[in-house]
Amino acid sequence: MHGPRPPAIDQDEPRIAARRRWLPAAVIVTLLALALILPQLTTNQFYVHLANLMLLNSIFAISLGLIASVGQISLGHAAFVAAGAYISALAALSFKLPPLLGIVLAGLVTGLAAVALGKILLRLRGVYFVLVTFLAGQVFTLVALNWESVTHGANGLLGIPAISIFGFPLSTRLRFYYFALAAFILVITFVWALMRSQYGRAFRSIAENIRLAESSGIDVSHYQIVAFALGSGIAGAAGAATVHYIRFLSPDSFTFNDSIAYITMLVVGGRHTLIGGVLGAAFLTPLPELLRGFVGAQHIIYGAILLGVLLFIPNGLVSIGSSLWRKSSGTEEPK
Repeated sequence: MHGPRPPAIDQDEPRIAARRRWLPAAVIVTLLALALILPQLTTNQFYVHLANLMLLNSIFAISLGLIASVGQISLGHAAFVAAGAYISALAALSFKLPPLLGIVLAGLVTGLAAVALGKILLRLRGVYFVLVTFLAGQVFTLVALNWESVTHGANGLLGIPAISIFGFPLSTRLRFYYFALAAFILVITFVWALMRSQYGRAFRSIAENIRLAESSGIDVSHYQIVAFALGSGIAGAAGAATVHYIRFLSPDSFTFNDSIAYITMLVVGGRHTLIGGVLGAAFLTPLPELLRGFVGAQHIIYGAILLGVLLFIPNGLVSIGSSLWRKSSGTEEPK
């Protein structure tokens, strides 16, 4: 008699393990190659402009996701984006500070401001934190609107210089695209490394059960402030980069509606993963333009699409990719 045949899954384990190692790297390399090449294949600058906005919105969504990773959602995220934009724009116009240094300065100042605010605001939890961040965002918009001697009020700031690297101005959409792509790669790599560190483990523990995290000896206040400061600082730096691309800034440039847009990108993409905000930005940024031909029904269709995604894909667009990954790697659980 023959002995029992070993289960097939044991024979497949080396193949599955090998695929798990090389497939993510292959996907990343392919996407990076496409990102480098595709802008060169179109003569329509509007598509390049959309790609720039998608990269910038991805950074905004990732930075908000960093704050959400400790269980807090901010309705005033656009205020930090606007603050960074004003800091860099005013530094360039009034003090002739190079835009690259202005972007760094914007990130540092908004991050430090978030530390100071976080020590007060992060004592609140849940809906109270959400409401206070909403009020803080509205206050910033009113200050930018009424402090005309500095911000020029509703008239805004004109003539903001483009980013220049070693005397090479990024004054065209295509040139700025590669800068935005490099910034996006830098941010997503930093956040990925952070979430794999001790800080990331603490963030997840706090988000899952804040009382259990406290009882386990985790300094919840410290980690929440760190996440809030880093997320706000990244948003401020990205806001500064945006204003040197658009080259105009007014109180209407970044408002409460933008905060809602960043949250929507995060939720639609999948707020529990790093790539979720990127997918949400890639999906939602061009959507209004694609629906522009539906005059009168644009907002209805837009809302219906969002509602459909939230109802039928509750874990976000990233869950589709996760399902495909399990099928391709042969690790999908049998039903």
